[in-house]
Amino acid sequence: MNQPLVTVLITTYNQECYIGTAIDSVLAQKTDFPFEIYISEDCGSDGTRAILKDYAARFPEIIRLNLREENVGISRNWYEGLCAAKGQYVCTLEGDDWWRDENKLQKQVDFLRAHPDYLAVSHTLLLTDDAGNTYGTLPDDGRILGKDATMELFLSGVTYSCTACLVKNIFDAADKALYDYVTANRSIADFALCMLYLDRGKVFVMDEALSAYRVAGTDENHQNYNGTQSALKKYADFLDVVNASRRYWQGKYPFAKCLCAGSFYPFIDRIKYGDLWPFVRLMGRMPISAKVLFPFYFIGRCFALAVHKFMGGRKA
Repeated sequence: MNQPLVTVLITTYNQECYIGTAIDSVLAQKTDFPFEIYISEDCGSDGTRAILKDYAARFPEIIRLNLREENVGISRNWYEGLCAAKGQYVCTLEGDDWWRDENKLQKQVDFLRAHPDYLAVSHTLLLTDDAGNTYGTLPDDGRILGKDATMELFLSGVTYSCTACLVKNIFDAADKALYDYVTANRSIADFALCMLYLDRGKVFVMDEALSAYRVAGTDENHQNYNGTQSALKKYADFLDVVNASRRYWQGKYPFAKCLCAGSFYPFIDRIKYGDLWPFVRLMGRMPISAKVLFPFYFIGRCFALAVHKFMGGRKA
């Protein structure tokens, strides 16, 4: 294998129904540079591993496999895969998603070649399901579409897709503090990685849905994190990753508004659908600054939503 310019990291666990589509969408890429596909399989129990071995046998010059002997969870599987990348740039793809544009990699590499002062370039994702229904694209905030993502916006709730990023290879397995931070929560690593990228450099967000994100599968045995975890568990995980960020960054960045933004819609959902008091008890894990800010944030956000709805504008 020639030294790859890009490593495409595919992470997968029990995704035999989808993994072939993901790999094929990467193999279909048209580029003027060599790339490798590093697939890290997290010791699943279905037929995913057999499919991976077949692909690796057919494309040994492109595909490397990491077939785990024990399940380590999404975050470790993802971050250790990033650290194993050989390319100058790294791009990720989850095993139940796929790339919609055969020029995705070329477009992102061209951007970083033309803008060497940028660390990463992201894009929007088309939200879809197994039935072919689509639910719009994310991110959808005009403040970052076709513009730079910023730490200030990110910590106010204006997020970008970390999985869509092509990023310079800054990953070092020997950095234990960073490893512990990114893998602090078993299921969520993207919050920490988004912060890392914004801290280390500039991130541009293309206003183009170059890949598709599968909201949830129809097969109960092939659900992603969003399809398997309860609302309370997902909120508890969110609190975990933000609190891990507070410890890692040691006062460098403020997190009160971030916690309020991440609590706003889940709080409304619990009012609508129940489990409000268990949710409120979880909110007790927020630092005092966020607890004090939340009532004012909630009122202000509700007012802004009402104004936008009245004016026919986009969601606040």
